[in-house]
Amino acid sequence: MGETGGPRSPRGRPRSERARAAVLAAATELLVAGGVQAVTMEAIAARARVSKSTVYKWWPTRGHVMLDSLAHVTGDPPAGPAAGTSLADALAAEAGALVRIFRETAAGPLVADLAAAAQADPGIRTALDERWVRPRRAACARLLHDAVARGELRPDTDVTAALDQLFAPVYHRLLFGHAPLADDLAATLVRQLLDGLGSGRGRSDEDQ
Repeated sequence: MGETGGPRSPRGRPRSERARAAVLAAATELLVAGGVQAVTMEAIAARARVSKSTVYKWWPTRGHVMLDSLAHVTGDPPAGPAAGTSLADALAAEAGALVRIFRETAAGPLVADLAAAAQADPGIRTALDERWVRPRRAACARLLHDAVARGELRPDTDVTAALDQLFAPVYHRLLFGHAPLADDLAATLVRQLLDGLGSGRGRSDEDQ
């Protein structure tokens, strides 16, 4: 006769993790199928087959659920630059990753829709800033601050403005579609940004 013991642990992921994944998947499906207006806390809960209180347990607003659900579309963010990577190449990798996300995944039109909705919905605006904009700017901000500290960029460099110069054209092309999100866009933006900041030492060999 075999040993007896306490109740067996359920197989697979813990229930809370399964519920959280179901909520994110539901938000993604609703967003892709019906746009921002289709994504309500009630609709998310119903589609994920969880209670609304379960959704609110992890996310304060529908905007936060939608922004976190984009991870299902975009995948993991790019790893940081390898040791010895030039400033130009590191910045171009970050900006290029955003270009490819907008061009090659469903995140492009979804972010455009969320940006439009954010003008009238403070919850979406806050979530967009917290979950999407700031994390992507933070990596490049560190690169620029380090470059200033090394003397590679001018000491009076306004890092916030430099980040706007780097990323704004990508969002401008996404929102207005006046020009393509081309493969060489990131390198061009970085080259012109660093030229304006009086930097030559941060360029890659290809740009010199």
